[in-house]
Amino acid sequence: MLTDLTIKNFAIINQVHTQFGPGLNALTGETGAGKSILVDAINLLLGSRASAEMIRTGQEEASVEAFIELEKDKGSSLLKNLGLEKSEGLQIRRVLHPSGKSRAFLNGTAITLHMLEELGEEMIHIYGQHEHQHFLDPVRHIDILDGSGGLLDLRNQFQEVFARWTKATLELEDLISRQKQRSERMEFLAFQSGEIGRARLKIGEDEELGAERSRLTHAEKLQSLAHFGAEVLYGESGSVVERLKATLQRLKEGARVDPALSPLVASVESILFQSEDVASSLRSYGEKIFFDPKRLETIESRLDELSRLKKKYGPTLAEVLAHKEKIDEESKNLGSLEEKISQLEKASSEEHTQALAMARQLSRRRKEAALELASKLEKELSTLGMKKVRFQIRVAPLEGKEGEGGPGPRLHEKGMDQVEFLLSPNPGEDLKPLSRIASGGELSRIMLAMKRIFAEETMVRTLIFDEVDAGIGGGIAEIVGRKLKEIARHHQVFCITHLPQIACFADTHYKVTKKEAGGRTYVEVQRLSEEERLEEVARMLGGLKITGKTIDHAREMLRNAKQ
Repeated sequence: MLTDLTIKNFAIINQVHTQFGPGLNALTGETGAGKSILVDAINLLLGSRASAEMIRTGQEEASVEAFIELEKDKGSSLLKNLGLEKSEGLQIRRVLHPSGKSRAFLNGTAITLHMLEELGEEMIHIYGQHEHQHFLDPVRHIDILDGSGGLLDLRNQFQEVFARWTKATLELEDLISRQKQRSERMEFLAFQSGEIGRARLKIGEDEELGAERSRLTHAEKLQSLAHFGAEVLYGESGSVVERLKATLQRLKEGARVDPALSPLVASVESILFQSEDVASSLRSYGEKIFFDPKRLETIESRLDELSRLKKKYGPTLAEVLAHKEKIDEESKNLGSLEEKISQLEKASSEEHTQALAMARQLSRRRKEAALELASKLEKELSTLGMKKVRFQIRVAPLEGKEGEGGPGPRLHEKGMDQVEFLLSPNPGEDLKPLSRIASGGELSRIMLAMKRIFAEETMVRTLIFDEVDAGIGGGIAEIVGRKLKEIARHHQVFCITHLPQIACFADTHYKVTKKEAGGRTYVEVQRLSEEERLEEVARMLGGLKITGKTIDHAREMLRNAKQ
């Protein structure tokens, strides 16, 4: 049960703190006073989408906080499922930031938006004008029927089988399509594999050939450099080697006089030997370097071939070879398509048989649930002033061909049926689709009847009706008020209404007022005393001018509502 609600800096609300009790809680006020803003705030606590535009102008953040009192058994199991500690109630808080992001907390611990949504589904249901449009949409009728008939578990089981059959069917269609194109594809793959195979690629070959091409292209320059280096080191008079030998001889003489020079002798000897080796290597290198136009032409041709293959199949030779492995594997698989198609045909047929059997079971259960729900709705509607109404839920299979299933019922993700609500509000009229015949007032009563039935079955203890009185008035409004009072015997009910005939049935009455102060607008929520409630019901009856007769009428309505 929702017992406390605190809203700060939300829309035009500066700060509101309100306590609620059990039974029927009515919220009334002038149009535009901010009643729907309260519902929007509660919706945030149930995990609805947040927006920076919801923050009151000039403020840095908005917050909505509520305390929900739990029944003992339900509270412990719910918190256990969410991995939270046992508690007698839930302190839920959501904070909105200018970035549009928000944070949620449960009993002081940060929780995810998904956890908040799970809590909302268990704690509070809000029924507003948007649900009327959902109710008129035939596409949603199958969900309403399955939900009311307790068929969602069976439907989920069907959907698992349906998903497997759909997957097998799509794979089968892909293989059959590939089989039709196989000859052309295999020829194409064979060409690519042969082209790469004939090239006899070796990883790193392009780099090696590139280096050799560079040597051949600059052979004359390299020969000149090698000759010059060898001559400087060892060839001409005054060469490095000749000077090192002279230096070494002098150092040896000095070392005989002063042994401290011995290490230098060893160093010069090492440099001398290295210089001789380098000179020898340069001569050998120069003798091997020569310009070979035929070899250069061969290298250029090979590099062109490698470049073309890399451009077609991959930026590196390793990727070209990997591409060959891939297409060879595909070619191998294409050769065994018949076997795979046969296996998938069998799997698809088996899954379709199972899915069809489950769809037929689901359809039978739907027809039973449809009769039961229609009967309950007619009874409820008769108590809401629609005594001669006929309500029927049509459950019919979709005929056609679906994948490999063959002729017969066409399967879809929710079974094999098409569900539509039909209504005849008056005697002598044919049953027609709800979307084409129901007036606003009739639709409001049908919605209320539906929620009355669902309320008996749901474990949700708090129900919020946002302007359930649309399109009704007078005696029907009084009937709706009594129906809400009846629902409130076993649930905490909030009703936002413009009709005094409904408001007078409330156990607790709140007035929502929009006021101005300091050039700013703010919203005030006031819990009404008996006297204040009398004045509010009179206002709802008489508008701006309230007379003694209006007060008397309001007093009589309140007295009759208590009987």
